[in-house]
Amino acid sequence: MRNQILKQFAIIALSIAGLTPDMASAASAVIPIDPNRLADTSNGFLVVISKPGSYQLTGNLNVPNANTTAIEINADNVTIDLNGFTIQGPARCSSRPVICSPTGPGNGIHAVLRENIVIRNGYIRGMGNLGIYLETHSARVDKLNLIGNGTGAATMFGGLISNSVVKSNGGVGIFGLDIKVRENIIRDNRLFGLEAYGHSVYANNKFRGNNNNAAQVNKQPTQAGSNLCHATDCH
Repeated sequence: MRNQILKQFAIIALSIAGLTPDMASAASAVIPIDPNRLADTSNGFLVVISKPGSYQLTGNLNVPNANTTAIEINADNVTIDLNGFTIQGPARCSSRPVICSPTGPGNGIHAVLRENIVIRNGYIRGMGNLGIYLETHSARVDKLNLIGNGTGAATMFGGLISNSVVKSNGGVGIFGLDIKVRENIIRDNRLFGLEAYGHSVYANNKFRGNNNNAAQVNKQPTQAGSNLCHATDCH
Protein backbone atom coordinates (compact mmCIF):
# COMPACT_ATOMS: atom_id res chain seq x y z
CA MET A 1 0.00 0.00 0.00
CA ARG A 2 2.79 2.40 0.98
CA ASN A 3 4.65 1.69 -2.28
CA GLN A 4 1.50 2.39 -4.30
CA ILE A 5 1.06 5.74 -2.56
CA LEU A 6 4.69 6.69 -3.21
CA LYS A 7 4.31 5.71 -6.85
CA GLN A 8 1.23 7.92 -7.17
CA PHE A 9 3.12 10.85 -5.62
CA ALA A 10 5.96 10.32 -8.12
CA ILE A 11 3.53 10.34 -11.06
CA ILE A 12 1.89 13.51 -9.72
CA ALA A 13 5.32 15.19 -9.39
CA LEU A 14 6.19 14.29 -12.97
CA SER A 15 2.84 15.61 -14.16
CA ILE A 16 3.47 18.94 -12.45
CA ALA A 17 6.83 19.10 -14.25
CA GLY A 18 5.08 18.38 -17.54
CA LEU A 19 6.64 14.92 -17.94
CA THR A 20 5.28 11.42 -18.19
CA PRO A 21 7.31 8.60 -16.59
CA ASP A 22 8.46 7.51 -20.07
CA MET A 23 9.53 11.06 -20.93
CA ALA A 24 11.49 11.40 -17.68
CA SER A 25 13.28 8.12 -18.34
CA ALA A 26 14.17 9.21 -21.87
CA ALA A 27 15.40 12.60 -20.67
CA SER A 28 17.85 10.97 -18.26
CA ALA A 29 19.06 8.26 -20.65
CA VAL A 30 22.75 8.15 -21.54
CA ILE A 31 23.40 8.36 -25.28
CA PRO A 32 26.29 6.13 -26.40
CA ILE A 33 29.03 7.37 -28.72
CA ASP A 34 30.09 4.15 -30.44
CA PRO A 35 33.41 4.48 -32.31
CA ASN A 36 32.39 1.51 -34.46
CA ARG A 37 29.33 3.32 -35.80
CA LEU A 38 30.59 6.66 -37.05
CA ALA A 39 29.14 8.59 -39.95
CA ASP A 40 30.97 10.05 -42.94
CA THR A 41 33.90 12.22 -41.81
CA SER A 42 34.23 14.31 -44.97
CA ASN A 43 32.86 17.35 -43.11
CA GLY A 44 35.93 17.34 -40.85
CA PHE A 45 34.29 15.81 -37.77
CA LEU A 46 33.99 12.24 -36.53
CA VAL A 47 31.02 12.99 -34.25
CA VAL A 48 28.62 15.95 -34.31
CA ILE A 49 26.39 16.43 -31.26
CA SER A 50 23.36 18.49 -32.21
CA LYS A 51 20.99 17.79 -29.30
CA PRO A 52 21.23 18.36 -25.53
CA GLY A 53 21.89 15.28 -23.46
CA SER A 54 24.32 13.08 -21.61
CA TYR A 55 26.72 11.25 -23.94
CA GLN A 56 29.17 8.47 -23.12
CA LEU A 57 32.05 7.09 -25.16
CA THR A 58 31.92 3.29 -25.44
CA GLY A 59 35.44 2.69 -26.77
CA ASN A 60 38.61 4.39 -27.94
CA LEU A 61 38.01 6.92 -30.70
CA ASN A 62 40.80 7.08 -33.28
CA VAL A 63 41.13 10.24 -35.36
CA PRO A 64 42.51 9.55 -38.85
CA ASN A 65 44.46 12.77 -39.46
CA ALA A 66 45.56 16.06 -37.93
CA ASN A 67 42.84 18.02 -39.76
CA THR A 68 39.85 16.16 -38.30
CA THR A 69 38.06 17.12 -35.08
CA ALA A 70 36.85 14.17 -33.03
CA ILE A 71 33.70 15.66 -31.45
CA GLU A 72 31.95 18.88 -32.47
CA ILE A 73 29.30 20.16 -30.03
CA ASN A 74 26.49 22.11 -31.70
CA ALA A 75 24.05 22.21 -28.78
CA ASP A 76 23.75 23.61 -25.26
CA ASN A 77 23.42 21.46 -22.13
CA VAL A 78 25.71 18.63 -23.22
CA THR A 79 27.68 16.28 -20.97
CA ILE A 80 30.35 14.03 -22.48
CA ASP A 81 31.73 11.24 -20.31
CA LEU A 82 34.76 9.71 -22.00
CA ASN A 83 34.23 6.76 -19.68
CA GLY A 84 37.95 6.17 -19.22
CA PHE A 85 38.54 5.81 -22.97
CA THR A 86 40.87 7.76 -25.26
CA ILE A 87 40.36 10.14 -28.15
CA GLN A 88 43.58 9.43 -30.05
CA GLY A 89 44.92 11.63 -32.82
CA PRO A 90 47.93 11.03 -35.09
CA ALA A 91 50.36 13.58 -33.57
CA ARG A 92 53.43 12.37 -31.75
CA CYS A 93 55.50 14.65 -29.54
CA SER A 94 59.15 14.58 -28.59
CA SER A 95 60.44 15.10 -25.08
CA ARG A 96 61.54 18.57 -24.00
CA PRO A 97 61.64 20.80 -25.90
CA VAL A 98 58.31 19.42 -27.04
CA ILE A 99 57.84 19.32 -30.80
CA CYS A 100 54.74 17.61 -32.19
CA SER A 101 54.02 16.33 -35.68
CA PRO A 102 51.83 16.26 -37.66
CA THR A 103 49.85 19.35 -36.67
CA GLY A 104 46.64 20.69 -38.17
CA PRO A 105 43.27 22.25 -37.26
CA GLY A 106 41.76 19.14 -35.68
CA ASN A 107 40.67 19.32 -32.03
CA GLY A 108 39.64 16.59 -29.64
CA ILE A 109 36.42 18.32 -28.54
CA HIS A 110 35.28 21.66 -29.95
CA ALA A 111 32.39 23.94 -28.97
CA VAL A 112 31.73 27.60 -29.84
CA LEU A 113 29.04 29.80 -28.28
CA ARG A 114 27.51 26.93 -26.32
CA GLU A 115 26.38 26.84 -22.69
CA ASN A 116 26.48 24.21 -19.95
CA ILE A 117 29.09 21.92 -21.46
CA VAL A 118 30.63 19.20 -19.25
CA ILE A 119 33.55 16.98 -20.32
CA ARG A 120 35.06 14.43 -17.99
CA ASN A 121 36.82 11.19 -17.26
CA GLY A 122 39.19 10.17 -20.03
CA TYR A 123 42.13 10.88 -22.31
CA ILE A 124 42.65 13.14 -25.32
CA ARG A 125 45.99 12.60 -27.00
CA GLY A 126 47.78 13.40 -30.22
CA MET A 127 45.34 15.86 -31.77
CA GLY A 128 46.64 18.06 -34.57
CA ASN A 129 45.64 21.25 -32.78
CA LEU A 130 44.17 21.22 -29.24
CA GLY A 131 42.79 18.63 -26.90
CA ILE A 132 39.78 20.83 -26.16
CA TYR A 133 38.56 24.20 -27.44
CA LEU A 134 35.56 25.51 -25.50
CA GLU A 135 34.13 28.95 -26.10
CA THR A 136 31.49 28.99 -23.37
CA HIS A 137 31.07 30.75 -20.03
CA SER A 138 29.73 27.65 -18.32
CA ALA A 139 32.02 24.76 -19.25
CA ARG A 140 33.25 22.22 -16.72
CA VAL A 141 36.20 19.98 -17.50
CA ASP A 142 37.13 17.39 -14.90
CA LYS A 143 39.44 14.38 -14.67
CA LEU A 144 40.83 14.63 -18.18
CA ASN A 145 44.30 13.65 -19.33
CA LEU A 146 45.35 16.03 -22.11
CA ILE A 147 48.66 14.69 -23.36
CA GLY A 148 50.81 15.26 -26.44
CA ASN A 149 48.46 17.43 -28.49
CA GLY A 150 49.93 19.40 -31.38
CA THR A 151 49.64 23.05 -30.35
CA GLY A 152 48.32 22.91 -26.78
CA ALA A 153 46.06 21.07 -24.39
CA ALA A 154 43.11 23.34 -23.68
CA THR A 155 41.79 26.72 -24.76
CA MET A 156 38.80 27.93 -22.78
CA PHE A 157 36.82 31.15 -22.72
CA GLY A 158 35.06 30.85 -19.39
CA GLY A 159 34.47 27.80 -17.23
CA LEU A 160 36.41 25.49 -14.93
CA ILE A 161 39.11 22.88 -15.52
CA SER A 162 39.97 20.71 -12.53
CA ASN A 163 41.57 17.45 -11.40
CA SER A 164 43.23 16.99 -14.78
CA VAL A 165 46.68 16.15 -16.16
CA VAL A 166 48.03 18.51 -18.82
CA LYS A 167 51.31 17.14 -20.10
CA SER A 168 53.79 17.32 -23.00
CA ASN A 169 51.66 19.41 -25.36
CA GLY A 170 53.22 21.38 -28.20
CA GLY A 171 52.27 24.85 -26.97
CA VAL A 172 50.66 26.42 -23.89
CA GLY A 173 49.21 23.85 -21.54
CA ILE A 174 46.05 25.80 -20.65
CA PHE A 175 45.16 29.10 -22.31
CA GLY A 176 42.09 30.98 -21.20
CA LEU A 177 40.05 34.06 -20.48
CA ASP A 178 37.92 34.31 -17.33
CA ILE A 179 38.61 30.70 -16.35
CA LYS A 180 39.05 28.77 -13.12
CA VAL A 181 41.97 26.33 -13.00
CA ARG A 182 42.07 24.12 -9.91
CA GLU A 183 43.95 21.06 -8.68
CA ASN A 184 45.61 20.11 -11.95
CA ILE A 185 49.03 18.66 -12.76
CA ILE A 186 50.53 20.78 -15.55
CA ARG A 187 53.97 19.74 -16.74
CA ASP A 188 56.46 19.51 -19.58
CA ASN A 189 54.46 21.60 -22.05
CA ARG A 190 56.40 23.44 -24.75
CA LEU A 191 55.35 26.93 -23.60
CA PHE A 192 53.73 28.21 -20.40
CA GLY A 193 51.86 25.73 -18.29
CA LEU A 194 49.11 28.33 -17.90
CA GLU A 195 48.42 31.56 -19.75
CA ALA A 196 45.34 33.24 -18.27
CA TYR A 197 43.70 36.62 -18.76
CA GLY A 198 40.72 38.59 -17.52
CA HIS A 199 39.12 37.49 -14.26
CA SER A 200 40.84 34.13 -14.12
CA VAL A 201 41.56 32.21 -10.92
CA TYR A 202 44.04 29.39 -10.45
CA ALA A 203 44.69 27.49 -7.25
CA ASN A 204 46.17 24.24 -5.93
CA ASN A 205 47.85 23.34 -9.21
CA LYS A 206 51.27 21.71 -9.61
CA PHE A 207 53.52 23.06 -12.38
CA ARG A 208 56.79 21.50 -13.48
CA GLY A 209 59.02 21.52 -16.55
CA ASN A 210 56.89 23.82 -18.70
CA ASN A 211 58.44 26.46 -20.97
CA ASN A 212 61.80 24.67 -20.91
CA ASN A 213 61.93 25.14 -17.13
CA ALA A 214 61.58 28.92 -17.41
CA ALA A 215 58.47 30.79 -16.19
CA GLN A 216 55.65 28.33 -15.61
CA VAL A 217 52.74 30.78 -15.66
CA ASN A 218 52.01 33.91 -17.67
CA LYS A 219 49.30 35.55 -15.61
CA GLN A 220 47.67 38.80 -16.57
CA PRO A 221 45.19 40.10 -14.04
CA THR A 222 44.33 36.87 -12.23
CA GLN A 223 43.92 35.58 -8.71
CA ALA A 224 46.14 32.78 -7.48
CA GLY A 225 46.63 30.67 -4.40
CA SER A 226 48.51 27.61 -3.16
CA ASN A 227 50.11 26.66 -6.48
CA LEU A 228 53.45 24.85 -6.70
CA CYS A 229 56.08 25.44 -9.38
CA HIS A 230 58.88 22.87 -9.25
CA ALA A 231 57.67 22.04 -5.72
CA THR A 232 58.09 25.70 -4.67
CA ASP A 233 55.20 28.00 -3.84
CA CYS A 234 54.31 30.23 -6.80
CA HIS A 235 51.16 32.16 -5.94
